[in-house]
Amino acid sequence: MSSISSKLNMSDYVVLSQLKKKMKSYLTEIGCDNFKQSNFSKGLVISLVILLEELLSDTLKYVVKNDTDGLYKITPLIINTILNESSKYNFMLKYLKSYSKSIKYHESVFFNIKKVLDNLESKYGAKLMVEPETKNMLSYIILSSQYDFINLTVNMVKYAKKRTISIEPLNHSIRFLVHEDIYAKIDLKLDSMDDEKVVEVEEDESDEKVVVEDDSDSDSDADEEST
Repeated sequence: MSSISSKLNMSDYVVLSQLKKKMKSYLTEIGCDNFKQSNFSKGLVISLVILLEELLSDTLKYVVKNDTDGLYKITPLIINTILNESSKYNFMLKYLKSYSKSIKYHESVFFNIKKVLDNLESKYGAKLMVEPETKNMLSYIILSSQYDFINLTVNMVKYAKKRTISIEPLNHSIRFLVHEDIYAKIDLKLDSMDDEKVVEVEEDESDEKVVVEDDSDSDSDADEEST
């Protein structure tokens, strides 16, 4: 089976205005409602999607054709095997201790992870299948990574006595948390995002969408508050 392509349209699985609101809501929840986002939330989602693609891509070496239905099924056992056997995903092992099959995690992820997974499945036609329980486990892993990325970034910004979370501290957080092979791919994408050219969406805007491949967004308010 061929490797997974990382080219996806962000507009297929996230509405930027809704993303900004989710991010603002979480910042308020952790007592940082006065923080500015710059293009942090967009960079966060891009990073999480790359992380998900990388993990799913690594499952392919373990997938075999099912003799009954002819499908290549990605099971929870395969995910567990990768996380336990590969040092590449050591940072994810702690997540498994709190995972519960009875909780559905996809709605808490800041993007439509079901659409991303469906997109990845479609790259192999009808032959590849990510089992429902596997999708839930992946949702939990990405959700846990999402909050780790945010929380570490916020703490870095607080330490610097600033109030704008942007691509730069996000990049540093991811570099600290993930394996260098994964970081290299995320860094390439984040580096292509110009922090001075950001699409800022006001709270009352609705249904505005962006595309990942378009790295030259229009100018916006990405200024950092001085302290």
